[in-house]
Amino acid sequence: MKIERSVVLGLPAAVLAGLILFTYFSCRNDMVAEAPRVSSGSQVVDTPCGPIEYALIGKGAPVLLVHGAGGGFDQGLEFGRPLAERGFTVIAMSRFGYLRTPMPADAAPAAQAEAHACLLDALKLPSAAILGGSAGAPSTIEFCLRHAGRCSAMVLLVPAFFAPAATQARATAQPPFMLEALLGSDFLFWLNRSSRGRRVAPGCLQPTRVRPRKIKATA
Repeated sequence: MKIERSVVLGLPAAVLAGLILFTYFSCRNDMVAEAPRVSSGSQVVDTPCGPIEYALIGKGAPVLLVHGAGGGFDQGLEFGRPLAERGFTVIAMSRFGYLRTPMPADAAPAAQAEAHACLLDALKLPSAAILGGSAGAPSTIEFCLRHAGRCSAMVLLVPAFFAPAATQARATAQPPFMLEALLGSDFLFWLNRSSRGRRVAPGCLQPTRVRPRKIKATA
């Protein structure tokens, strides 16, 4: 009886240990495979707003691409490649805290918007179109509000942005502390992405009806 009980109790433990090891090595292998992609093809420029990592592809009218969560300049290159192939210069930057752009004390959208302007200054560009995806949308909007003369066009792709009146009413799929933990951990982000089959979460691409309204911009 004792031997049977040990087998019954030991089998689930062995399966669990095997699953943990498989998950660990799968994550490590993916990280090692991705390392070359994010450790080359970009450069860091020192600006009054701090160091900013960026990469350039294409030739033509400049488009500053502001990525969302889950990637830095590499995500911008992935989204911006079709634009580069159609005659635009894509400036794919890494936002605060991503890859080789350090996290400053003030990482609010307004401060990030100023960093966008600093990057354009460093590249000697008087203006550019700006495309903000997901979590990159708030600083994209702030940039166009604060530097209207430098924003030739603004495009928001699945923007993580809410009207002030809707802030309290919106429903979140995950508690804020869970979302912060997810985005702050490479392993948890990898696990979440892998469990979804590397697809965008259902619902985040669903369009919402928004009534256009005029907003005031400062010069």
